[in-house]
Amino acid sequence: MDSFPVFYRTKTMRILLLIIWFTLKVHYVQGEPGILKTKYFDTNIKDFATKEYCIGYSSFETPLPKLAKEPEFRPLLDRTDTDLCKTPSNAAQLKGTLVAVLRGNCTFVNKGLVAQKAGANGTIVVTDSAVIAPSMNESVKIPVVLLTAEDHRDIIRKAGDNKLVQGVLYNPEVPEIDWNLLVIWLMAVGTIAIGGYWCGVTAYRQAKLQRKRERATAVQASGIQQSTCNSDSSEEEDVTEEEEESVTITPVIVLIWVCMIFAVLLLLFFFYDYVVYVVITLYCIGACNGMHQCLAPIGRKIIPWKQRLPPNKVPFLSTRPTIVSVILALGSIAFVACWFVYRHEDFAWILLDTLGICFCISILRLIRLKNFKTCFLLLGLLFIYDIFFVFITPLFTKDGKSVMVEVATGGDGAKEQIPVLLVVPRLSHSAFSVCNMYSMLGFGDILVPGLLVGYCHTFDFKVQSRKIYFISSCIAYGVGLVITFVALALMQTGQPALLYLVPCTVLTVLMIAAIRGEVAHLWHGQVKSDHHVL
Repeated sequence: MDSFPVFYRTKTMRILLLIIWFTLKVHYVQGEPGILKTKYFDTNIKDFATKEYCIGYSSFETPLPKLAKEPEFRPLLDRTDTDLCKTPSNAAQLKGTLVAVLRGNCTFVNKGLVAQKAGANGTIVVTDSAVIAPSMNESVKIPVVLLTAEDHRDIIRKAGDNKLVQGVLYNPEVPEIDWNLLVIWLMAVGTIAIGGYWCGVTAYRQAKLQRKRERATAVQASGIQQSTCNSDSSEEEDVTEEEEESVTITPVIVLIWVCMIFAVLLLLFFFYDYVVYVVITLYCIGACNGMHQCLAPIGRKIIPWKQRLPPNKVPFLSTRPTIVSVILALGSIAFVACWFVYRHEDFAWILLDTLGICFCISILRLIRLKNFKTCFLLLGLLFIYDIFFVFITPLFTKDGKSVMVEVATGGDGAKEQIPVLLVVPRLSHSAFSVCNMYSMLGFGDILVPGLLVGYCHTFDFKVQSRKIYFISSCIAYGVGLVITFVALALMQTGQPALLYLVPCTVLTVLMIAAIRGEVAHLWHGQVKSDHHVL
């Protein structure tokens, strides 16, 4: 199987990428979003139209109503010529309005008190930075919210020459369970099922080819000639390249991994604005290769053309890959470039998830765990890692925030977000959907249990169990993910997914092995020679 680019094929590069992918887990974007619903006269349709904008506010001091009722609409007064840090000379204009002002240098409390004294119904602070919840206190009785400068300009454009815009601030009820969780569940379970299945099949083919080589060597040593058909030669070529790409994980590598994962997460926490661009660069490299790895088998089936490039000295092409492989590689690069250019657009999550699924599947095919002992060590250590950085680190940080949550979401005011996760926008109407806030599942929550699923499928071939370990581990992962989502709904805060995924998958596999009397074989990854085909 031709791989592209060559740089990614080195084991050191793969391990570095995996350390970053394992760093992040599942979380929801944190914050206190609300909605500014505007009503204006649209000259195109000759009637009133509405549009909603994302705002940030403090829900503790000034909670917003759940519904945007018609009588509660108020005139939107544009006073972005002032920061309202002191009472303006024409303060009477503010009475009964939602007044939009600049951020300025004074506190939000100061702006709120000035507007409240003038009789305003609310203060909209226009900011060039990210929309966050402003710090308030009980002395301010009217809502003080943040609105982006871009949204404010859009409101002014829609107001037109008459400058007549009305608005209402509200925050609708958020459903406990959103349908986007079903989308994430299907993507995650499908990814580990495909990746784990591919891992087991590849391992089986490698072992089968290895036995053929051993028999051929024995025959050659005895002096008997043996013909080799073209199909065997083709299979040997493909499996040899897969074998060269694969990485077998040992307990020593697991320990090194976990230590480096700790270091990478802390680097992201303290130097996020710089390290995030390194992660994005590495992600683009890994995503290119992942998509190419997934498309290559499909491409060979659709276009069974094995013509290779002529001899050349062009970097990455000197190994003479097939023309089909080069075309697929260029298509993968174009897809990643498209995501990079449009990564801040509303539709970019579709591109990101497509690349993420391809990448995870390719990794699950490439990475092999030697035995269940290694699986248990890896999942156990990352189980502790996940709990520590989600639940324990808030006790040590000065603002009481989880290190994992801060890294996964980028924190307040972050311009870029770590791309190594699956994201799906809210499908039900709420402030989260208006503010383009996504539900997230980190690659680590797919790859870590997925490695166990891949080992289970490999073990199925060894004991000829009709895929009972593979199917059971996939079902256990799906159940564990459902439990994670239920915990999210009940606790309304980010959850360490491995807290639920690890017990579900590990205990299920061990229970199956105990029933079949294969715990020792499963643990060591070895079966008696008269009982296996691998």
